[in-house]
This record gives sequence, structure tokens and C-alpha cells, in this order.
Amino acid sequence: MAQNRPKPYGIELVLDLHGCNLEHVAKDLRHFAKNNLEKFFTEICRITRMKRHGKPMWWIDDSGTPHLHGISAVQFVETSDIVCHVLPVLGAVYLNIFTCKQFRPEAVVKFCKKYWRAKSVATQKVIIRK
Repeated sequence: MAQNRPKPYGIELVLDLHGCNLEHVAKDLRHFAKNNLEKFFTEICRITRMKRHGKPMWWIDDSGTPHLHGISAVQFVETSDIVCHVLPVLGAVYLNIFTCKQFRPEAVVKFCKKYWRAKSVATQKVIIRK
């Protein structure tokens, strides 16, 4: 007899992008955050057909710890959120996309790699949330 398994609640895509061209970001984090993060979130929501709620919220780390110097941002969407950490010193962008809406992870990976000009995607993990 087959067990009744509950449908998954959602999906989370975890991406670690490396070799990103972020030299221009390090020069003026505030300008970059204001002008580029909203564009990134708008595009990723278009690709996944997620509805954005408000503008992204972001925080700039200027603690003086070099490997932490960067931008952390979150875009709330109707079905959950997208979190992005941009670290110019490491040439890395770390992303978590969590939603109870189905989307195609392959399309998101392709877009993110191109948008951030990443040489590699070190981690690509899809987690089914129950």
C-alpha cells in the first residue's frame, strides 16, 4: 500500500557564484545597491513569475573586515523571499531563492551566472521544503 505523502511546501535554490566581475561594485557599494539590485530582483522575479512585494531591502557591511565587505539584500515576494549577498573581495555572490511557487531552477542558474558574470557556480542545490 502506497503512503500518502504530503505535497512539498516549497523549493529553495542555493547558489554560490564565483569568479564574478565585481571590481566596479567595490568602488561604490551604495551606488551599486541602489541601481543594480532592484534590476536583478526584477529580472529574477520575471523569470520565475514571482510577484515582488515592495523594493528590495539592503545593507552594506563596512565593518572593516575585508572578506565581509559587501552588500546583503532581500526581496520579499508573494510566495517568500530571495536573499543575495554580494562580496566583491571574494568575487562571489551567494543566493537563496525560497518559494512555495514552482519554478525552473535551470533558468535561474543560467540567468544568475550571466547577470553576475560568474565563471563558475560552485554550489547549485535544490532543497524541497516539506
